[in-house]
Amino acid sequence: MSIFGGRFRGGVHPPEMKETASSEIVRFEAPEKLYIHLFQGFGSPSNPIVKKGDRVLKGSVIAEPSSKFSAFLHSPVSGIVEGIVKWPHSSGKMLDAVAISNDFENKSEIRGEARIHDQLTSRAITEIIRNSGIVGLGGAAFPTDIKLSPPVGKKIDFLIVNGCECEPYLTSDDRLMIERTDEIAEGAKIAARVLSAPNIVFAVEDNKREAIAELKKKEDSRISVSILPTRYPQGGEKQLIFAVLKRKVPAGGLPADVGCVVINVQTAFSIYRSVVYGVPLYERVVTLGGFFRKPGNILAPIGTTVGDIINARGGIPDDVDKIVLGGVMMGVSVSDLRIPVAKGTSGILLLKTEKKKEFNCIRCLRCSDVCPMNLTPRLAYYLYKKGDVYDGAKNCIECGSCAYICPARIPLVHYLKWAKAK
Repeated sequence: MSIFGGRFRGGVHPPEMKETASSEIVRFEAPEKLYIHLFQGFGSPSNPIVKKGDRVLKGSVIAEPSSKFSAFLHSPVSGIVEGIVKWPHSSGKMLDAVAISNDFENKSEIRGEARIHDQLTSRAITEIIRNSGIVGLGGAAFPTDIKLSPPVGKKIDFLIVNGCECEPYLTSDDRLMIERTDEIAEGAKIAARVLSAPNIVFAVEDNKREAIAELKKKEDSRISVSILPTRYPQGGEKQLIFAVLKRKVPAGGLPADVGCVVINVQTAFSIYRSVVYGVPLYERVVTLGGFFRKPGNILAPIGTTVGDIINARGGIPDDVDKIVLGGVMMGVSVSDLRIPVAKGTSGILLLKTEKKKEFNCIRCLRCSDVCPMNLTPRLAYYLYKKGDVYDGAKNCIECGSCAYICPARIPLVHYLKWAKAK
């Protein structure tokens, strides 16, 4: 049964710019060189287990977790390890990466036959997911095996599969829901079995009509589709849980505190591939948006550089002056084409910046009206000017709604990030 969900507090509705929603996913052929960073964006860097000169196969483990909040890394190609090198990272730093030279033989250690998984224990499934290096593919890159292992005593009655994809330009999740509905639904069932969750809800914004139609075919006594108003940041965990179930996650709390776990649709798809076919997470769907000469959605090997992808799709138009990894609201602007696709890279956007003059705050409090966390972002700006810190920033999800709506064009999220770091 479909659930017509409600609204969360605040948020904005920027232009959607989802022209690539009709672009089918195509496989991007792995380039000659790949660079897989040991730090994929969350937790601690993985420990490399390969060295210069080692031969690897497609799917070979090249790095192991260094802590609970770390993940296995796998080679997307067969080839030779050129070494552990310092390589440009989206953080702006030079970080360790495993450099692999592709031999284009595509030899794999993945068995390929479907595994009979119905008899596997929850613990065995969780182990497969961890060994496959699966992390949250909505951008957070949080290890999925941890998310599927809630604290003792926390009963989970709802698994919410996040298909909102509320960021402008991005359509990779939308296309995956349309093209791989069966696999996503099966991956969700596997995750729900691990959690002993009796209910699965696919949460989708109402601008994704084709995806909704496909998901509705999967509805039964256990699976439902929640159709939500298109609103950013609908995909935030706390906002999504409130919109779907009217449950409020406490400040500093986790979704498990209100009986929920949220996973992204690409994560569900990866769970299916790993548990059923033994395919680790070495590639992901990425939207190529903005002013790409050839925009679309690609299945890209982790470690493929931004430059290789842009060059293969026609190069950078002359008037493009900004490259963003992720979405325009929460993504990261980069200036080095050697930066590779990571597990959390949902999009690559080529944009033309509009220079805007910043004015003094006029105290209109529009930033407070749209803040989904009920904060007062202007205080971060005001206190920064006084050399002080806004304590409320610790609850900021860095969605950027405040900066988007600010008539004075103040980059409020920058001040919130600074205060949060302090």
